[in-house]
Amino acid sequence: MRKEGLKENILTLRKSGLKYDEIKEKLNCSKSTISYHCNKEGVGDGYLKYITFDLSTDDIKKVIELRENGKLYKEIKNETNLSKDKIKYVCRINNLNDSPTKFISSAEKVKIEMQDYYDECGSSIKVSEKFGFHRQTVCKYITTKRKIKMSDEDRKKSISKNVVNWRKRKKLDLIEYKGGCCEICNYKKSIRSLSFHHKDPKEKDFSISGKSYSFERLKLEVDKCILVCSNCHSEIHDEIDEKGYSEIVNNI
Repeated sequence: MRKEGLKENILTLRKSGLKYDEIKEKLNCSKSTISYHCNKEGVGDGYLKYITFDLSTDDIKKVIELRENGKLYKEIKNETNLSKDKIKYVCRINNLNDSPTKFISSAEKVKIEMQDYYDECGSSIKVSEKFGFHRQTVCKYITTKRKIKMSDEDRKKSISKNVVNWRKRKKLDLIEYKGGCCEICNYKKSIRSLSFHHKDPKEKDFSISGKSYSFERLKLEVDKCILVCSNCHSEIHDEIDEKGYSEIVNNI
């Protein structure tokens, strides 16, 4: 059989969906010859899967052309009306499934645009959604902000500050719960000068200040107290020292 005729027969059988072994058996020629002609005409490895995907030669060429021009999968889908799975498969077979920035001369421009958008929104996920790249691909091309690891000392300071702020908020809530001012003289200018005095020390379970208990638990303890300013509190204790607790507690 003439070489030209052999080539035509190989390609005809290949395009009809036959595998290399089946063509070899029908034409009685070497597998390397079949592979050579098929690869040269673009119907080599993976071609049968194209047929399974119901892709025409024009579809394949169009996808390859668009991808090499830097088009995203969703852009190729809009221009070809092919499914994303088919587009991805063609790109994978032709080693074009990497980021499209690899195939275009304006790659640096794309990187700059991604970096600018990231600097604006601060989210690599949003950049991924806008430009159509996988998040890992985005992170290869942009400089992301990394969280600064706190030292143990700074971490302790931060925790301590948060606890102090929490206790201040709870004290304000408890003061409001008890009327917002000293129950004896109505003083209310500074919360530092207001404190909770237990009317009966025998009922005291814990001191209100310095505790990080739940608000409901603190309220139960505050119900045993009166809210007084520093001056009134000192006068109460002076009178207790002078006359005794049992006589004073009944008059509070």
